Amino acid sequence: MEQLHNMLVSYNSRYIPANYRRSWSNQFCEQKFPLYWEKVFLELKKFDRNSKIIEVGCGQGDVTSIMCYLGFKYVRAYEMDEQMCEIAIKKIEYLFGRRDIIVCNKYPQKYENADILVLVNCAYADDCVTKNDYINKMLDFYIYAGKPKVFLLEVIDPEYDIPDDNFPYCIRLTENDIRDMFPQASIHWYQTYRYPINKRTKKLYVIQH
Repeated sequence: MEQLHNMLVSYNSRYIPANYRRSWSNQFCEQKFPLYWEKVFLELKKFDRNSKIIEVGCGQGDVTSIMCYLGFKYVRAYEMDEQMCEIAIKKIEYLFGRRDIIVCNKYPQKYENADILVLVNCAYADDCVTKNDYINKMLDFYIYAGKPKVFLLEVIDPEYDIPDDNFPYCIRLTENDIRDMFPQASIHWYQTYRYPINKRTKKLYVIQH
């Protein structure tokens, strides 16, 4: 993990222009990365490298880099923001010599057959008015990925009880919500952010069938 951390700090600090950086991406230029990144690394490390992975909302490719670094052979990482996508493509090619990973498009585009689905540090509140809207959207993502055996899903927790246009109440999910979505799954979670120490409260759920 430390080696990849150093690779990303070096690359991000040197090659990502200041005007392309965001508050969340600046974390990947610092000596301590966000906790969700570390937990995703440790969770993915457990799985067979022949597992097929789909990542939703890869941003600038810092979580995608974990998959490449660990040697997963099949990875598809979706990003609909063109600028972020361009950065991710260049980063993954420079660090790992791979151009077959980043998909510059909105997810989903088609039904796929993945073993692992990853959705962290992003939220898709668009078109969602109620909590059920958001739950159904997350379930659709899961179904389009082929109902993978593993789903790493980070969500805003309702413990964060502040009005926020970017993260409305309808996308804030409790542990019971997650368990109701996947009643047959084995589920554990990590607290990745906590308000007011952090800007919001988030949990990363590891959902396994």
